[in-house]
Amino acid sequence: MASAALGLAFGLLVAPAHAKCTDIKGNGDINIVGNAFPVLQHISVAMEACKRRGLSVAVKMTPEARQETERAFGSGGVSAFDAAVVSMGSYSVLRSKGQLQSMTDLVAKYRARYNIEERMLVKFNGEVMAIAFMQNAQSLYYRKDIFDKHGLSVPTTYAEMVATAAIIKAREPSIEFPIAQTFAKGFDVGTEFANLLVGNGGRFFKVGTAEAAFNDANGVQAIAVMRSMLPFMTPNVLASNSDDVMNQFQQGKAAMGVLWASRAARMDDPTASKVVGKIAFAPAPAVVAGGKSATHLWWDGVVMPKNMASDRDTVFQVLMEALSEDVTRSGNDTAIWIRSAYRPTRFATGVLESIAAGAPIWPTEPFFGLAHSEVGKILPEALVGRLTPKAALDAAAAAYTRSATEQGFIKAPAATAASHP
Repeated sequence: MASAALGLAFGLLVAPAHAKCTDIKGNGDINIVGNAFPVLQHISVAMEACKRRGLSVAVKMTPEARQETERAFGSGGVSAFDAAVVSMGSYSVLRSKGQLQSMTDLVAKYRARYNIEERMLVKFNGEVMAIAFMQNAQSLYYRKDIFDKHGLSVPTTYAEMVATAAIIKAREPSIEFPIAQTFAKGFDVGTEFANLLVGNGGRFFKVGTAEAAFNDANGVQAIAVMRSMLPFMTPNVLASNSDDVMNQFQQGKAAMGVLWASRAARMDDPTASKVVGKIAFAPAPAVVAGGKSATHLWWDGVVMPKNMASDRDTVFQVLMEALSEDVTRSGNDTAIWIRSAYRPTRFATGVLESIAAGAPIWPTEPFFGLAHSEVGKILPEALVGRLTPKAALDAAAAAYTRSATEQGFIKAPAATAASHP
């Protein structure tokens, strides 16, 4: 592991290698927003290393990055941020609303200088609308030492995972929560549902339409799988986001669970983790035996808003400094980089095996975010038993249909002509 990568993975502000910041001629104040996870900590240092007299670069890392990005990019005035680090889910929403600007000309201008690889370019109608730098997926984290101690096999299905959790609960007093997963209300629980729905053979929408299809038997079964895990999880499961689940693993409280691969390197952070070297990674379990891994493949990348005020050329150069080959190499272990300079490590195991196990790409329909949001709002009611799974999904489908109709994704029914005597 490179020393610079160690520094960033363990929270130290060690600047990654950067070669050409001094070549940036533009001036101004550049503000960038993104979520708070290890690789963004790494690239943010490279971005801010470009600061000099006349050029200010500030990166805001926040769990509310998605909301802040959508609010700024959708503002009727000037965006508060000149660029954002987004997941493909956020990208789809921003792009569908026409809030992103093309970077095609800038890619052409700086392709050679930064060796911008074709595999990094996210295009829509031939225009480069985002530049991706990492892959991500949820994969299975498990305590190899505990599994070895009790002669347990790594679960390949959720049924096996629950059965294994029962064994650990009965035999291993050191483990407080046999399973830890991101069931927090909103994005997290909605994403868990999406993984299990598709893994069970279900669909969010009727084929070729924006009409809801997730409130069927496949959706009900997905919730049943989620409920089967609850006896083995923290009582605060509906507040368990990625940070909380990561902490459960790091503090030795959890034995297994599905979590984002972008958190994997933090398991070996000696300043925060009590389980250094004890966590292993595998593909997310399937819902049905022999089925596809119940996760989705994502990318994260950088985008620029249409309503930006700063010099777009300067902003682009700062972004490319942070996504350079040198920064990739110095932060090799902080992400599953898309650049060919990346060298896979054990932290990438779960994602690479999930890809091999047929994990699909996260949905890109412009209306998917509406459905995902409504599911995330109401699904906790089904998990705690205040609503039946079918009632919760029907309510989410009705709310989604209203929203999708208002935004023109679903055609409103024709008004019935008034009858006359």
